[in-house]
Amino acid sequence: MKKLLSVLPLFMVVASLLVITSCGDDDPIVIDPGTGDVNVGNGLYMTLEGEDPAGSAILNPQQVAGLDFGAQDRSGFSANYLYLAAGNYNIVQVTDKEITATVGGAAEMVTDTGSSCDNNDYTVITAEADGAAFNIASAGLYLVAHDELRSEIIIHEINSASIIGNATEGGWATETPLTGSVSENDTEFKIEGTILRSGEWKVRFNCRWDINRRTDPNGDITDPSTGYTMFTNFGGTINDLAPGGSNFNQMEDGEYTITLNWGKQNGWLMTVDRTGDAPVITFDPNDYKMAIIGDATAGSWDSDQNLFHKEDAGVHSWYGVVTFAMDGKYKYRANDEWNIALGGDPANPTTTGADIPSPGAGSYYIVLSTADEGDTWTSSVTPGGWGLIGDGSPQGNWDADVDMTADGFSNGITTYSYTGDFVGGIWKFRAGDDWAHNIGGDLSGLTIDGGNIDTPAGTYTVTLSFNGENYSATLQ
Repeated sequence: MKKLLSVLPLFMVVASLLVITSCGDDDPIVIDPGTGDVNVGNGLYMTLEGEDPAGSAILNPQQVAGLDFGAQDRSGFSANYLYLAAGNYNIVQVTDKEITATVGGAAEMVTDTGSSCDNNDYTVITAEADGAAFNIASAGLYLVAHDELRSEIIIHEINSASIIGNATEGGWATETPLTGSVSENDTEFKIEGTILRSGEWKVRFNCRWDINRRTDPNGDITDPSTGYTMFTNFGGTINDLAPGGSNFNQMEDGEYTITLNWGKQNGWLMTVDRTGDAPVITFDPNDYKMAIIGDATAGSWDSDQNLFHKEDAGVHSWYGVVTFAMDGKYKYRANDEWNIALGGDPANPTTTGADIPSPGAGSYYIVLSTADEGDTWTSSVTPGGWGLIGDGSPQGNWDADVDMTADGFSNGITTYSYTGDFVGGIWKFRAGDDWAHNIGGDLSGLTIDGGNIDTPAGTYTVTLSFNGENYSATLQ
């Protein structure tokens, strides 16, 4: 099988000729008019079979995620958001107005758990020089990426956009969706009357931060030397959107209209217009020590399973991991009393709601939030629990967790365990593959957001225990 590596020198020439502007600038710069008959500049282009490459379908060099959660360069990686008609495609390389290489290959659909929305799928094409064209089944807006080192092409359809962050009404835990539609000439996502407060936020597509090509859908590292993670989010500045860029800094509280437009020539452009004042919030979280209680939990109806509070720019959220029995019910309540108790709809509990049925046996990552005076609440109960992460963990990096096993509960104590080889070095516990709820520090008395745990390399059994109020762990 001929791999794309056979055309590497040509691409390196292309990369040196391209000028990278903002992520929305799709106009190639022609360095040399050349003598060929393809009327676009040097570069890689997503091209419909039988047609000439179009300037709006260029793939630009783009950064990928670094191990420190920032962005870093990656030689031979390029991407762009493109509107594609249904049909068969190749990626072609143009040099001096001549098509000098054609890439195609076999396609495979991948479904992963990197997204909390319905669109978890993306397509991977094993790239070959002179490979067969691959099919795009339906017209739409796609994120298309080509990576030389892995010899692969990624295609992911974009059908939703949202904002997220501690400046938004949902905080970092809950998306604030934009409404709109995708078309070839008029793609727009928009929200009116949304509240932004002092803090930070970002834009992301399909409820996901990225597409992780370091690990497979099971969380196993496929090839740490060549893997990468491509961004599906924007940061930077409002006027200069950058894939995976730094968080937008929100300076002024207010009511805003946010509009995100995509066009063939300009790519993504965003406007953020202040339309009014933000409501004044006087909510005091110290009056709300939230917990879960019920016969589906370790404490039954006798004792609470505490949740842990964090504030993100006016959004108050309580986090925790709860192991539920197969049967039984539960409620949220405050201050170990029944004066404030929430039930009914699991996603939008209210003070008048009935007991909530167990979601089923197992451990669940819980987020309970209010963005007003405590009048309205949202809750997410997501399968999953505690994991181990860090350079010293069994996984050996800060990118992916190793899940712990939920051992159930007895006498009000919930336990989670893992047995395996630790690489050696620093690591932590975190819940739900999310840094919002993590613990560290002294194993005998772990604290929320505590320090890293340092462990020599070796084979260990680590057991994490929760008595409804405090966490502790043993490492043997």
